[in-house]
Amino acid sequence: MLASEGPDPATGGRRNESVEKGSCMASYEGYCVKCREKREFEGEKKELPNGRFAAQGQCPKCGTKITRMLGKSA
Repeated sequence: MLASEGPDPATGGRRNESVEKGSCMASYEGYCVKCREKREFEGEKKELPNGRFAAQGQCPKCGTKITRMLGKSA
C-alpha cells in the first residue's frame, strides 16, 4: 500500500473480501495502541460473544494484539 493511499471506504478498510464465516486469514488495517499508528495486519475474522464480528491479529512491528471491529453481518 502506498503512503498516499488510504483505506478503501467502500470496504471499511478491509483489503480481502473473500473472508467467509470461518477462521480465514485476510489483510486488514487497524490501530495499534502500543505503536500509536494504523498498521496493516494479517488477521482472522471472529464472532464475539455479543454477536458482532471482529478481525483479530498481531501488529507486524511490535506483536501486540490488534482488534478491528467489523459490521454486524460482515
